Amino acid sequence: MPSHAPGQTAEPTTFRATSPLTGEDGPSIPEATEAQVKAAVTAATDAYRALRTWRPSRLAALLDAVADALEHRSHEIVAAARQETGLAVAALEGESLRTVGQLRMFSRLVLTGRHLEATVDHADPGARPPRPDLRRMNVPLGPVAVFGASNFPLAFGVAGGDTASALAAGCPVVVKGHPLHPVTSTLCAEAIDAALRDMAAPPGTFALLQGGSHAVARQLVTEPGIKAVGFTGSTAGGRALYDLAAARPEPIPVFAEMGSVNPVVIFESALRVRGARIATELAGSLLTRTGQLCTSPGILFVPQGEPGDALVAALREELLAGGRGPMLSPGMAGSLTSALEEACATPGVSLATGGHRLSAVELENTLVIADAKAFSAGPHLREEYFGPASVLVRFGPMAELLSMLDLLPGSLTFTIHAEPGDAPDPVVALAAERAGRIVWNDYPTGVAVTEAMHHGGPYPATSSAAHTSVGPAAIRRFLRPVSYQNTPDAVLPEALRERNPLGLSRLVDSEWTRAGEPGLSAGSGCTGRA
Repeated sequence: MPSHAPGQTAEPTTFRATSPLTGEDGPSIPEATEAQVKAAVTAATDAYRALRTWRPSRLAALLDAVADALEHRSHEIVAAARQETGLAVAALEGESLRTVGQLRMFSRLVLTGRHLEATVDHADPGARPPRPDLRRMNVPLGPVAVFGASNFPLAFGVAGGDTASALAAGCPVVVKGHPLHPVTSTLCAEAIDAALRDMAAPPGTFALLQGGSHAVARQLVTEPGIKAVGFTGSTAGGRALYDLAAARPEPIPVFAEMGSVNPVVIFESALRVRGARIATELAGSLLTRTGQLCTSPGILFVPQGEPGDALVAALREELLAGGRGPMLSPGMAGSLTSALEEACATPGVSLATGGHRLSAVELENTLVIADAKAFSAGPHLREEYFGPASVLVRFGPMAELLSMLDLLPGSLTFTIHAEPGDAPDPVVALAAERAGRIVWNDYPTGVAVTEAMHHGGPYPATSSAAHTSVGPAAIRRFLRPVSYQNTPDAVLPEALRERNPLGLSRLVDSEWTRAGEPGLSAGSGCTGRA
């Protein structure tokens, strides 16, 4: 068992991953035992008590060291991920750069202290009633369980955004590696371990647990020492973890990114101006990573009439000519095949192209056409089709489109193609109601790691629509606020002391404090218990 999974076992249960490229089984991987899971969480709890005392500069240096270690082994890691996932080398190299970049982004954030949201409101004895000295800042939640994604083995894997943001918050991380790419997970964990040793991080700051069954995941989420969960995967998997966490004696938050249909509404005005280009670009978006993206355009709303007919014909040709690649596993290919068969057995639904399974892990690029009546009556047409497939729905009057949009589940994205001033306000309003990111005359695939990015959305896209798993704001998931009232300066955390010795970003005596409006000062709220 690798050193990053504490504990030992004489005869462990093992599992193997099968390469979608060659069909060959990988090496035998020991499955973590109950004792190893418990030992990892215990060590993480001990590490938390040490890590939460680290200054921002030391945490930032730790993140940079992990980034350097991963970068040093990037070729080896990408090669392993290629064999285990079948994803293109260029895509994985981009993912490797993003993984390293995320760590360095959080390092820069930690140095500023902005994530602490340190706020100082000085006492005002003259206020009525008098206002005490209050100082507030964010502190780390505690050990975090992270579940790697199947389709992003690096950027959402062992060293991905959940791990990076949790470490940046000062939270130790216990990762449950995805069973489809255990060798990739091991290599990433080895790089992280080496960096943490060089930085003298406390033992238990990071651990990798492997397992081909659900037993490790269930135990990890229910261990009392775990204080939050980060997950990227299916709706069924995320909901199962959420329910486990909610049923604990001490419930904990689960920040799960799950299924998303990412609707695309295309208006006639856009088709008349650039219909051929939309067909080409939309097909490219749909086929990125063989359609195995959380932001893949899954439901396309196209107007009836000649411009819409032309788009359907052009999109069909683009998909016929488009490249194909293996899906991540035979199980995923089988699930998509079954879903497509169910959809095409529905009255009012037909195949424009594709729909057939070519091998254990390969399907034809597929476009399913549905009329408004079938779409409105069939919930299965409004579910995520994970793979190279989309459902295209034809609409007529605006009222018909709005009624169908109102049936959509929560999504990560909502895309609108229209000329300026052409998209009705109710469509834009529904987009904001249904998704966390509105895309205008562009495509949902490709998620920029920036301050303004919100990679989240209403359920079932995520379990917490207020949070993002991409960008600097992702760190907020693993922090909680604490206020200090009339606390001596020497006792306060350094970020809240009067002289601000670390020079961290903070807010002092905001306009709300200075305003002194009745009902906003101390004593105006509930201070007791019924």
